Amino acid sequence: MYVLGIDTSTMTGGVALLKEDQLIGESVLNIRTTHSERLLPALEQLLTAGELEVKQVDLLSIVTGPGSFTGLRIGVATAKGLSYALGIRAVGVTTLEAYGWQFKYFPGIVLALVDARRENVFWQAFRGGVALSGPAWGTLQDALKWSESSKRSQEPFLYVGDGAINYAEKIRPAYAVQPNQGLLRPSAVAHLGYTRFLAGEEDDAFTLNPTYMRQTEAERKWQQQT
Repeated sequence: MYVLGIDTSTMTGGVALLKEDQLIGESVLNIRTTHSERLLPALEQLLTAGELEVKQVDLLSIVTGPGSFTGLRIGVATAKGLSYALGIRAVGVTTLEAYGWQFKYFPGIVLALVDARRENVFWQAFRGGVALSGPAWGTLQDALKWSESSKRSQEPFLYVGDGAINYAEKIRPAYAVQPNQGLLRPSAVAHLGYTRFLAGEEDDAFTLNPTYMRQTEAERKWQQQT
């Protein structure tokens, strides 16, 4: 089974290709061009390097969010199009779950932080890839308050995600992952989706939608006018 992982949740994004749980290739770009400009070329290059055609892909694992509203729409729309057109099965995973899975071998608690701007974050805690808390959205201080209460157990603790990188000065350095190690890997996205598919999970392309976790700016402005 060939598995394609797609992530467009933050400025960093990319694609990865697995054959079952073996990594064939991965493309990660941390640049300021839009996902609409780089996602399909990266996908095409990865498949060409792997000597595959897209119709040979058996499963799509796509990050549904939270994260960049525009980026998520691009990634999810691409996955829905491929699934509809080629009959490829799909599994959606959240950005937070993918971070928890990527760092599941850390011997302690992992707190995934996705930057929501203005010192707000989407966050969720994991141990061994298993969620310890539900996904939440709030201020950075809300997340730090939760983590401070959890540190009383004396377990090792690690902050990951672009929220941990962007607000590193407000987090104790001993707990923050290094910037070059804290970016979400699309290979982790692909592997998490593959694992869930083997466990019987699958999403319908029609109902697969972005996970925003908060209103868009347009929605907030519309509500203010009504």
